Amino acid sequence: MTGTPLRRYPHYGLLGVGFGPSHLSLAAVCDSTREPSVRARLHCLEARPAFSWHPDMLLDGTRMQIAFLKDLVSPQAPTSPFSFTNYLVSKGRLEQFLNLGTLHPTRREYADYFGWAADRLAHHVSYGCLVERVRPVIANDGGVTHLEVDYRDLTGDKHTVTADHVSLAPGGRPVVPAGVERDALDSGVVFHSSTFLPSIDRFHRRGRDLPHRFLVVGAGQSAAEVFRYLSREFPYADVTLAHRGFALIPANSSPLANEIFDPASVDLFHAADATRRHAILAELRTTNYAAVDDEDIHAIAELLYDQRVRGEERLHLCRFTELAACRADGPTAFVTLRAPASGQALTSRFDAVVLATGYDFREAGDLLTGVEPLLLRAPDGNLRIRRDYSVETTAECRPSIFLHGAAEHSHGLSSTLLSVLAHRAARILDSVFGPREPDDGRRSPLSDALEGADA
Repeated sequence: MTGTPLRRYPHYGLLGVGFGPSHLSLAAVCDSTREPSVRARLHCLEARPAFSWHPDMLLDGTRMQIAFLKDLVSPQAPTSPFSFTNYLVSKGRLEQFLNLGTLHPTRREYADYFGWAADRLAHHVSYGCLVERVRPVIANDGGVTHLEVDYRDLTGDKHTVTADHVSLAPGGRPVVPAGVERDALDSGVVFHSSTFLPSIDRFHRRGRDLPHRFLVVGAGQSAAEVFRYLSREFPYADVTLAHRGFALIPANSSPLANEIFDPASVDLFHAADATRRHAILAELRTTNYAAVDDEDIHAIAELLYDQRVRGEERLHLCRFTELAACRADGPTAFVTLRAPASGQALTSRFDAVVLATGYDFREAGDLLTGVEPLLLRAPDGNLRIRRDYSVETTAECRPSIFLHGAAEHSHGLSSTLLSVLAHRAARILDSVFGPREPDDGRRSPLSDALEGADA
């Protein structure tokens, strides 16, 4: 804890750590609904040298699982220039997109939309800035007046900025199963699905017609997409998908279940006690975790059936199976797969192992270490997070610390997803800068909708 004079460093009203979709939405909503004096007080630091969104998982044909209207800004400002609709107009593709008759763009197009918006909101971000820690600044009366944020630029030089409030959205950390040894990851023979395309490229260069042996670990959407990709791109490869359950489970995308991602459901979830929250997460787990779109499940089933017609045995699903151990052995991976129920284990070699094992969003990594004494926790050890996504703190802490992604235990399944980006951004902006002034002479879209319904 320090008492560094504020005037030494650049200062912001709200400083965001990371510039992925969460803070991109924060910037879009801010510029769409706030006056210039407020916009100038929002800034973000991003470790990457330029904007990107899952560039190594943009497989051909994969689609978004949310409707395009749940974009960066439309739910809060439907006429915003940063909407997906305006993106389509600017690209000259609106009519063609509408003719497709879908609410779900491809991931490649949505990534391009995010990049298009990031270019137009570049004044809110400094790239190549790796944040290392957040520190409180204490006044003579013992109160924490603001926060200092230390970061390094691309040359390794250290810098500090200060802020009245901080918003943390560094993204999730790829989950690596405990049995995977470091040498397997370092050798590149084992890699997370988040780096899939560049990691698999060397097998394309070797020759797609070679009899490669691939193992995919996981039971979610990414695992299914990777399995389909490998089956298609490497027609002579042996491809195995190992997962812990009996079968790949269909994602629950029914309209009523998907209401869990609506702001009103976030209100309901946040107001519930810890026991009820846990029950809701368990009940609706298949809306997000370890679940696969019906289309992909049917496609995999057809692949498996077709190979039986052909008399082949190169594609395999290993149910009730987990990755017990994995190490590098020359240019291959030496893998032990185990059936937990029976204890039976099988050891085999693979040319590559793809870990489609998800991400860990808990507590924004190590960024909270410097302010830990100020944070309040529930009896179960989880941070206590207010409805506006700020962490509850001790009385002497005046700044707010907002969390994106790391609030599933308090805000539900939408915490790590794109569904409530604009609503969350508006909540945070209201908390920091005060509620926005109503537009002069303009009616609320909700009021118009209700009147139309009454008519």
